[in-house]
Amino acid sequence: MIVELDTTYTTIGNPVIYSVKVQSPKDKIIQFPDWILEDPLEVRSADFSISSPYQIGNYKLVFWDTGRVAIPGLEIQVLNEDSTFAYQMNADTMFMEVVSITEQDPSFRESGGGIMPIKDPVPVKYPVPWQTIILSLLLVLLLAGIVWIWKKRLKTEVYFEEKPDYLEQPDVVALRKIDLLDGSDLLAQDDIKEFYSRLSLIIREYAENSLYIRALEMTTEEIRGYRNFFPYTDTQLAEYIQILSSADMVKYAKHRISIEQCSKDLLQSRALVQDTVKYWKISSNS
Repeated sequence: MIVELDTTYTTIGNPVIYSVKVQSPKDKIIQFPDWILEDPLEVRSADFSISSPYQIGNYKLVFWDTGRVAIPGLEIQVLNEDSTFAYQMNADTMFMEVVSITEQDPSFRESGGGIMPIKDPVPVKYPVPWQTIILSLLLVLLLAGIVWIWKKRLKTEVYFEEKPDYLEQPDVVALRKIDLLDGSDLLAQDDIKEFYSRLSLIIREYAENSLYIRALEMTTEEIRGYRNFFPYTDTQLAEYIQILSSADMVKYAKHRISIEQCSKDLLQSRALVQDTVKYWKISSNS
């Protein structure tokens, strides 16, 4: 065990480091005590470390009286590996010469125990608060960016829709398109497929615009399955589906239909539009 003092000469209240180095066998455990000292000695703090092959305990001692002061030897406990007591080691007593601050610094003697002359003020340098400055600059830049973006933002232009034109009644549109189809030369050119394509589109569009049934998106079989949604009579609905079926046969099955049948279906389509107006149009007299 080695005991060291960082000095043998100190003043009242000035800390002294009391260092103990212990080298023990590998099968032993060194236990440093909580050192309790009486006046005029005081243990301010203690810390412990390992520096192979020594275990070191450093105690900070303070003296509160002048003269030759004895530091009692520190008692070190040595334990077995199972923490049972093995033996004890005692450090030798050491002595410290403690003087007053006036003896250490002769300038204090000039005061004769009175008040020393007031020294000139020493300028204090305040540390520059870089963190506060940087955060303040970032905040200012952020606010400036928000203002700049606010001024540069795109202003939404409001457009008012023009008053919609009056929409023609579905029957008026359908009858006009039937007249145009009747006046075309498709039958004269024997273009039966194009004739039925237009006729099918006209009566489907009429049913959709007047009854709000998506007839343009439905197949003929789907229309047949949803026949309960059509307010037509059985005869009118049968004629409507017959015209659509004829158009499907011509467009997809390349079925041949006579010119006379085409003219008959055109007349039936016109009559169908005229006879079914009462199912959806509100009379002005009602």
